[in-house]
Amino acid sequence: MTHCYGQDRPAGDARLKIRDALQALADGNGDWRLFTVVYDDLHPFHGGLTLTIHGNGSVEQKSVRTEVGQTTKVSAPDLEKLVSLLRKLEAWEQRVPERMAVPDESRARLVITYGEYQTVIWEWYNDLAKNRRISEIRDLMKQIAWKIYAN
Repeated sequence: MTHCYGQDRPAGDARLKIRDALQALADGNGDWRLFTVVYDDLHPFHGGLTLTIHGNGSVEQKSVRTEVGQTTKVSAPDLEKLVSLLRKLEAWEQRVPERMAVPDESRARLVITYGEYQTVIWEWYNDLAKNRRISEIRDLMKQIAWKIYAN
């Protein structure tokens, strides 16, 4: 299930608003101050990473039992690369169907926010490499947000 938020509007409306906002940013017509992307695979038992990139270039991260890089401000060209990848992969659309988790299975989430609109998509953490969707976004986020990219 895709979770979409936007002042009690239908989920599809939020997805379309995020899609259109990413297009506007790519076209140079959007407001970068309204844009945020969060990758989150933090699990209470296994640890993980939450990495947030804001449209003003600031970066936040939280990690537990996961090696991370030292953050740096993200440049405008790198923010544009991120938006381009989000658009290419249609990252506002949930692709993995809902099912019961198997023991010790966790999800990785990607949250895109633009102003009052937000979409949340997810994949099973163990399937990230196979799916090459959220993991590709995560890898770019690490690359542009860390001074030294350590994969």
